[in-house]
Amino acid sequence: MLGAALGFSLMGLGVKLASATFPAMQIVFVRSAFMTAVTVAALRHAGVSPLGVDHRTLALRGVFGAVALSLFYIGISRLPLGDAVTIQYTAPVWTGLVAALLLGERLRPIVLLGTFLSLAGVVLVAKPSALFGADAALDGWGVAAVGSAAVLSGFAYTFVRKLRQTDRPMTIIFYLSWIGLAGAAPFALGGTWVWPTGWDWPLLLGIGLATHAGQVGLTKGMARLEAGTASSIGYLQVVLAFVWGALVLHDPIDGLSLLGATLVVSSVLLVVRRARSG
Repeated sequence: MLGAALGFSLMGLGVKLASATFPAMQIVFVRSAFMTAVTVAALRHAGVSPLGVDHRTLALRGVFGAVALSLFYIGISRLPLGDAVTIQYTAPVWTGLVAALLLGERLRPIVLLGTFLSLAGVVLVAKPSALFGADAALDGWGVAAVGSAAVLSGFAYTFVRKLRQTDRPMTIIFYLSWIGLAGAAPFALGGTWVWPTGWDWPLLLGIGLATHAGQVGLTKGMARLEAGTASSIGYLQVVLAFVWGALVLHDPIDGLSLLGATLVVSSVLLVVRRARSG
């Protein structure tokens, strides 16, 4: 899950940079094409059929995950990165609730405490304009996109948790990849296509690599930890995104951001300690 946090934080940075040049669904299409090629090659090398065992849950995970990622990409292109991250990171709350409903997992008090402490830290780090009085109002469609992505992510993470009993991580990622590719193709190819030039190519490749690495970490982590615990650890992505923003985008560092980062790291350590002991 720590590897997933690193991968997804770099993905978010890459998407934010790329969205200044490319339509969101073109980024989704290129990312999905890269991930499909990588997963097919890995499955062939391992001699494993890409069809998997639990076809229904694999398809559900693919659909929910692909739509969630696409909506998040769209939201990043329409919202300030801090606002988008804050809304998206309500996903662990939905994950814990969905896992309790669908898988019968118990909502442990320590996980709930860690989740809400982390969310408080996210708010301080991201400083959403709705709470901290930014000049421009939030884009309504952007809020709807990222909010929907958070809910759908809760379902997708729960399906990954269920699939640990039947299917390999690379098979799970393969379904996410090809379903995302098929879903993005009509929008990317039927809309305004922007050909990459120069440094656009390594940027798009980096988004694909970071997303793939994040999905591998997420899939393996969700197979070994309860859904609520695993997704709570994922909050560390916010701190990493905060670091990339300061180093790459030259975002200012202030006391509220440092306090929020401290809250996130502390809550993650709290949840990890509980996971190791129980």
